Amino acid sequence: MTRYRVCCLLGLMFAIANLSRLTMAAEKTSVLLAKGKITLKVAEKWIRKKPKSRIIEHEFAIPRIKPDRQDGRLTFMGASGGVKTNIDRWKGQFRNQTRAPKVKKEKVSGQTVHFVDVVGTYSPPPFTRQKPIPNARMLGAIVETEKYGLQFIKLYGPQATIKANEKAFIAMLNSLVVAK
Repeated sequence: MTRYRVCCLLGLMFAIANLSRLTMAAEKTSVLLAKGKITLKVAEKWIRKKPKSRIIEHEFAIPRIKPDRQDGRLTFMGASGGVKTNIDRWKGQFRNQTRAPKVKKEKVSGQTVHFVDVVGTYSPPPFTRQKPIPNARMLGAIVETEKYGLQFIKLYGPQATIKANEKAFIAMLNSLVVAK
């Protein structure tokens, strides 16, 4: 083999390896919902996990920060039920609320997004084997799309961990892309 062919072959192998690495990085930091019609970019520090439930499409562990003793959890699902019903359910998952829940509606990338922010003791749904989380916080978002229905995104866990990841959560929502 000539030196030129060897160089070309090595260059091609390097390009393929690099493309594979970039593809893996994109998969690690992107979430596709509604059969790939909705895309969000998540923080690289969030750790993709196997969903604990069949109705959850994507799940991430949010690494805890001191003084918290457990990680946060981020879930994505396209489920049924209306906006108000789900917001009420989310608020109802918190006891001993230290302030009134905050709910607001905004446009993000042309889509209506309902934001929910609740603080208190998180009471997980029954039959999940999860323990209540005192001093917890939840940041939730319900994305209303015309073509692809409602998408439910929920970040919850110990307050310090969620507060430390609030900007990354908002950045993720601002990365929203919905296919036309």
